[in-house]
Amino acid sequence: MNHLIFCMLRRTFFLFAFTALAALGIVSCEVGDKGRCYNVGGLTVIELEGSWHDMGRQYGKLAVEQMHEVLEYVDSRLSPYPGRADSAAAVLAENLYSNYPDYLREFFSGVSETSGLTLERIKLCNAAEYVEGLFYCSAIAAWDDYGCGKLVFGRNYDAQSYQEIFKDLVVTIFHPEGMMTAATVGYAGELYCVNGLNEKGIFLELNNGMPSAGEEIHWELCPTTTLLFELLFEAESLDDVDRFFQTNRSFSSFIIGVADRNEARSYEWCYDGVKRGDEATEDGLMISTNHYANETWPYDIPRDEDSWNSITRRSNLLELAGKNKGEIDVDRMKEIISTTIDDGGPMHDLTRYQIIAVPEDMKMLVNVPDNKVNWVEISL
Repeated sequence: MNHLIFCMLRRTFFLFAFTALAALGIVSCEVGDKGRCYNVGGLTVIELEGSWHDMGRQYGKLAVEQMHEVLEYVDSRLSPYPGRADSAAAVLAENLYSNYPDYLREFFSGVSETSGLTLERIKLCNAAEYVEGLFYCSAIAAWDDYGCGKLVFGRNYDAQSYQEIFKDLVVTIFHPEGMMTAATVGYAGELYCVNGLNEKGIFLELNNGMPSAGEEIHWELCPTTTLLFELLFEAESLDDVDRFFQTNRSFSSFIIGVADRNEARSYEWCYDGVKRGDEATEDGLMISTNHYANETWPYDIPRDEDSWNSITRRSNLLELAGKNKGEIDVDRMKEIISTTIDDGGPMHDLTRYQIIAVPEDMKMLVNVPDNKVNWVEISL
């Protein structure tokens, strides 16, 4: 009975919040099978509820326009390589899909029923980030002596391409039956996690770790981004997160930033194992770019030119953190992650979007440089 009352109150709260936003004139809404799509400060938010199949049906209705735009972009990038790239992309998309658990395949089935897209096209849309190439990123979290009250986590998503598809960045909030509520940030059609926050205040983000541990991909394993997506709906604490990393193998080389309201960690995770990269910094500070900072790895530290300036970006973040020690709140974090490399920061012209998470408040702020999205706040 208590659980039923809680669920009724939660739904009432979401309805009230949504109505209040509409009254303020900053939300437009489409409704389909309980799902809803609205715009906050230029950022598309899609909210889904029900079984995974039902949520897929809702998503297929609400995100079909953006998914078509992603597919047009992917098709245009593949077109210079007729007879080769299309088939290679299809194989890659199938490899990604083939490792999805049955309940997530039900989501894809639902999308196909309402979007008018074939399952093959939906798979390709889901794999756009893999088809297109490399991405890298920078991350920094501050709390305790480095913070200014609440833990604040900042990340830059950097990529050599993707500029077009990330003009229509989407926040998707999932309310699955029998599971926790969680939100992801990515392009339309992406059913995995490179950025996410759940209702317990667990935040996850992913950086490329290939400059340290190599570029090999082990497709016989479940893709890392899929595992992180599942983790988002299961982790109630950092202890749960730690057990996950100790008992799962990554199919390639990554650095995963994780935080709750009390601390942040970085897991340098590859096929060979996992180590904590945050141990390379002082308490109250976590910084990761694209090379492994834990000195016990048997890998050489890569050069800047082989790691998208990873060494310089990490050094810059360490210096900025030192200069702002004890004063890093949300506004100061915006300044830090938006400082360019030339000016002693991590940002450059390949930064596609930025996220700041405050786990204690269960909120994320999203910024898309050179677009209409300017630090829009999304709260769970």
